[in-house]
Amino acid sequence: MKTFNRTTAAWIVMFGVSATTLLGFSYYEDAPFSAAGDASMLAFESGGQFSADELTREFGTDETASVQTAGISGSTETAPPAQSIDIEVGGGSFNLDGQEGEIYTVKIPYSRRMTERGTLQVTIPLSAVVFDDVLITDDAQVYGIGLNAGYAWQAFLKKDNVPYRWKITPSAGLFYRDSTDLKLGSWVFNTGLSSSFAWQFSPGWVVNMGNSVSFAWNNGIKNYPDPVRDDQQTLVNGLQLYRMLDRWTFGVYVTDTQALNDMQVDSYQGYGVTAAYQLTKSRSLRFSFVRETGNGGYSSSRGLLGSTWSF
Repeated sequence: MKTFNRTTAAWIVMFGVSATTLLGFSYYEDAPFSAAGDASMLAFESGGQFSADELTREFGTDETASVQTAGISGSTETAPPAQSIDIEVGGGSFNLDGQEGEIYTVKIPYSRRMTERGTLQVTIPLSAVVFDDVLITDDAQVYGIGLNAGYAWQAFLKKDNVPYRWKITPSAGLFYRDSTDLKLGSWVFNTGLSSSFAWQFSPGWVVNMGNSVSFAWNNGIKNYPDPVRDDQQTLVNGLQLYRMLDRWTFGVYVTDTQALNDMQVDSYQGYGVTAAYQLTKSRSLRFSFVRETGNGGYSSSRGLLGSTWSF
């Protein structure tokens, strides 16, 4: 693939063929880290899993749950915080059919409890993707930003005194991508519906099954041709196992993502480990490592570091 890249670049120099036509589309918009790919994963994350803070609050002992809520204005010892804000940064590398590169991400989620069972969730994702040595010896960059909002409704609460929780989350988002190097760009509007069913099968042990379906509509920008051949529908299924030990929450998980329309990477699986620690009454820290593999010669590895503040 490196030889192919350099040969293609030579054709660009000699015959004036645009990098857009030869390189831009096949390497980016068919990848899991494209705008439509990010949108489908955010639809899943907004309601297809439980965060470490939610697990502690819903399944922890009275002592561990009160660590999160004690000292919060207007709350009782067992009432969940009314609001939280998060920041997560990540970085890693990928290989897409021989083309190598790096992925850098920032996510800023905010949640506000609107009713006893309903929570508004808003996430701002930022991303930068670097394709190594695409333009002769130069790298190419693609930048993205988005806004995703969901409303999580929880059927069972801790006060219901049952060993399981179930929540369903409709969501919608708008995502923007642009690259002057590859002459591509798009707006993606996405709607999704996700579900989580968590069961505490033993003290300190929780298993969760998450699912989501999302629908993405794409449109080119800046008079570029539409970089996506079709609107996309995506299914994501995941299984997580969590272990809670005092202020620690450990987890392992696997996800399976299937795009319903043909693309270079229309099926890939993710495998991850995570650890979270409750620093104070209102702050927690977590670290995750994710490995993804799929068809179309796709693989990636990345680490994520995040922190949550509740108030």
